[in-house]
Amino acid sequence: MDSLDRAIELMTRGKADRQKALARLEAVMRECEAAGQVWAGYIAKPGKPGDQWTIVSWVGPERAKQLHEINLRAKQHVEEVCCLAGPASGRFAALDEDVIEMAYRMLTPGETGMSAAESAVQKMQQRMDYVRGLMQQLRAAKPAQKKTAARITSRKTAVKKVPAKKTAKKATKSAKPKSAKKKSPAKK
Repeated sequence: MDSLDRAIELMTRGKADRQKALARLEAVMRECEAAGQVWAGYIAKPGKPGDQWTIVSWVGPERAKQLHEINLRAKQHVEEVCCLAGPASGRFAALDEDVIEMAYRMLTPGETGMSAAESAVQKMQQRMDYVRGLMQQLRAAKPAQKKTAARITSRKTAVKKVPAKKTAKKATKSAKPKSAKKKSPAKK
């Protein structure tokens, strides 16, 4: 979520649409909450134990698919926040790690599906806290100064004016007819 950090930093200094960004961050929070509920649903009703290699064998393919779909939506929201901040953060958004704790990973030695699910619930809570912190940071930042109409007009009137005496002298010089040059008689 490095690109999200970069996006919020840019938004606090710039003129990005913060309300849209806050709405997208709120959507990321809802997706994290939904994923946490899927993991908690497995903990509440674990079913039969899976193999020692994959989490999917423990939580089941339906829950794994739900988590994947939630992750896709969450990543979409993160990319939109990054695009609102500009190209400096948006171009790396697709390279970030998954927002949602997925079921498509291998179990570490000694880990069970139940312990992986408990760990996933904790990670989802940490990510929600993290996103809340970003939202607070964005709300607390001072908005970028906007040019007011008074500032714009004062700049226009501040154009250097030429004193009236100089313009009068230029006008009299241009009004005088130029004297005709005397022609010398032609030599034979």
